[in-house]
Amino acid sequence: MSEIVIPKRYIILSLVLIALVAAAIWFAPQLYAGSLAQAGEAVKPASPSGDRSQAEDAALGGAKAFYTVDYAAGQQKWLDQLCSVSTQTGCIVYQNVIVPNLWSQLEEEKIATTVVVSAQEKVQEQVASTRNNAPMQIWRLQIHLSSPWPMQKEPITDFPALALVIKEDGTWKFERFLTEEELQAFSTDGGKP
Repeated sequence: MSEIVIPKRYIILSLVLIALVAAAIWFAPQLYAGSLAQAGEAVKPASPSGDRSQAEDAALGGAKAFYTVDYAAGQQKWLDQLCSVSTQTGCIVYQNVIVPNLWSQLEEEKIATTVVVSAQEKVQEQVASTRNNAPMQIWRLQIHLSSPWPMQKEPITDFPALALVIKEDGTWKFERFLTEEELQAFSTDGGKP
């Protein structure tokens, strides 16, 4: 029997990604929900004409795929719907880190959620320097879940989210959700997803 060696950097990267996803799911919605509720901010369409861009559609599609979960349909169906709208990098992360780490809780609690997603605004547009200068955009979305997820610190169904989309092989694709801190880092790091 041969031994499989996994470099430390891959283990560390996986743990960091798990921590970022957990932070985004647990903490970000509560922070955003509180600030929006206090401000009484209304959801605005991204463009006054009602025409949506392909990048905006990718952000909306990614959020819909992520938050539309049916434990009875199984983990693979959820992963397939995520990968169908995600970048190759995003799909790999969902496949190896996010879905395997969230699925047991979703299945245990028999979570079946639908979601309504609307775009508030495009908050940033630049090139992804680590992806051969591919165009990327960050969209602020408003999420409304049919029921809360079990891993949330406080069960909520309405919250904003930041979605990163990248143009891959000529098509806009969803990459992942960001925290406000990551948004600030994107602003200063020159587009390193």
